[in-house]
Amino acid sequence: MAQAPNIVLFSVHKDAMDAAVRAFASDWPEARISNLLDDGLFTWVREAGGVVPEMYDVFRRLTRHMVSRKADGILFTCSAFREVIDTCIAEFEVPILKPNDAMIEQALAAGSRIAIMATVGPTIPSISAEILEMAAVRGQKVELAPYVVEGAFDALAGGDAARHDALVAARAREIKDCDVIVLAQFTLSRAVPAVAAVSNIPIFNSPGAAVAKLRAMLKA
Repeated sequence: MAQAPNIVLFSVHKDAMDAAVRAFASDWPEARISNLLDDGLFTWVREAGGVVPEMYDVFRRLTRHMVSRKADGILFTCSAFREVIDTCIAEFEVPILKPNDAMIEQALAAGSRIAIMATVGPTIPSISAEILEMAAVRGQKVELAPYVVEGAFDALAGGDAARHDALVAARAREIKDCDVIVLAQFTLSRAVPAVAAVSNIPIFNSPGAAVAKLRAMLKA
């Protein structure tokens, strides 16, 4: 039997890394998983308010390292670095997946009025651009409604997962007249039950969709 693929998860926050690991354990346990974590990048993008030019060389170096470690596939788990990841996809031959591609495909198939939930502000413009680009390729017109959940990320980072989920659910109650809700960070996947409890709108999250997409890319 052929050896299972070696998948490297690149994360800038431990909770996002943990969400990805759980998704692989649930949906593709045969995959060999290793993690590369640089939480300083999360602090950097948050303080900068988005991507800055210096980040491109950092991601190239780290991707080169993952390739040198014989990665068969790479999954990035942070949504705020879309442009930087696109550069790495163009430069390296190893299959590389952005965090939200698979989830966006599912969301666009389900509707065109899309509510975007995030707990980190820079994620909103990043994933909005991804959705608009993918919709344009499909010839699909979309309406995007952003919802930043203030305080939730810090609650989770401080160990208060229950407060994180409660804040996300409270914000989700405000969402009206949308076809779908996308949870635009891996860390938000844990709040799916809380959101589902307060909303009848279909909910999509990234980790499970990303695992299935990467598995299909590798034909494993």
